Amino acid sequence: MTPESTDPSQRIRRVATYTTAALLGVATAIVGLLTMVILRHQQTLPKLTPKDFYEAKARWEENAPPSYNIEIAVTGRQAALYYAEVREGEVFAATRDGEVLSRLRTIDTWTVPGMFTTIHSDVANLERHLAGTADQNTPQLLLRGYFDEQTGVPLRYHRTELQKWGPNVEVMWEVTRFEVIP
Repeated sequence: MTPESTDPSQRIRRVATYTTAALLGVATAIVGLLTMVILRHQQTLPKLTPKDFYEAKARWEENAPPSYNIEIAVTGRQAALYYAEVREGEVFAATRDGEVLSRLRTIDTWTVPGMFTTIHSDVANLERHLAGTADQNTPQLLLRGYFDEQTGVPLRYHRTELQKWGPNVEVMWEVTRFEVIP
């Protein structure tokens, strides 16, 4: 044994050093967690109400361009990149991950009116719960999203189906490109 290892002042300095390091580690962890919470909160989409939906749909119906190209990135269980070309209100071409879509139901889903149809079915379920008329088969949903202020295009949409047992089912889409064709 060295004289330093038995010196009480040396031992106190060592304990103080370890205690300081531990406190700095805890402080750093707390700052990191707070930063993550703040960043996550900033990226949270606003809650989508039926009123928001109907106002956006009315804006679209009033300002809808007859021809446009749209690209939508979908995340969740069936992640994909959709693209549609609409000319004079009709789908001219549509793809999923670069593959041509051939089923009319799928093609129309990724036009703006098709996106509104999808959201409307979720809003109708939300309205049933709000009115107290939902049955046990009506999904409990948390809807978030926002729409373009001018055209009403649903720019981002996040649907969470709240499950009693198991993980919640989430699907989200984001319009990554929207261009009006003159």
